[in-house]
Amino acid sequence: MVLGGWLSNSSPSLVRALEAYRRLGQTGVVRPDRRQATKRARRLNDAERAHMVARYQAGATVYELAREFSIARGTASKHLKAAGVTLRCGSLSAEEIAQAIELYIEGLSLVTVGKELGRDHAAIWRALKAAGIERRDTHGRVRDS
Repeated sequence: MVLGGWLSNSSPSLVRALEAYRRLGQTGVVRPDRRQATKRARRLNDAERAHMVARYQAGATVYELAREFSIARGTASKHLKAAGVTLRCGSLSAEEIAQAIELYIEGLSLVTVGKELGRDHAAIWRALKAAGIERRDTHGRVRDS
């Protein structure tokens, strides 16, 4: 036998398996690929931060700014908040929620209330749902639960 005397007392199937494994040339240790070096986060200088604030105030979205400056969306938000900018489309304020409830109870649709407040109708509905307001169907009737 090729593998040595210590296998002479082993089962023949084990010997055949070890011989086949050896013939495949896989007897050595397979080393994993080296891990890719981690990238350092891109740092913005003061001029870039000022430009980001100006672009946001001119109407650019946080997503657009993140792509433009090659940073994460959350990082772009942090830079804007650190500069004292109030982000658009955040949570509805207590006054906005009260106004949305009032308009919805008067009979306006979610879309109309959203347009009135400059918000998306889904954000209006989430606020109304959290406040416990029942949703109407398309004909203005309260939906069955």
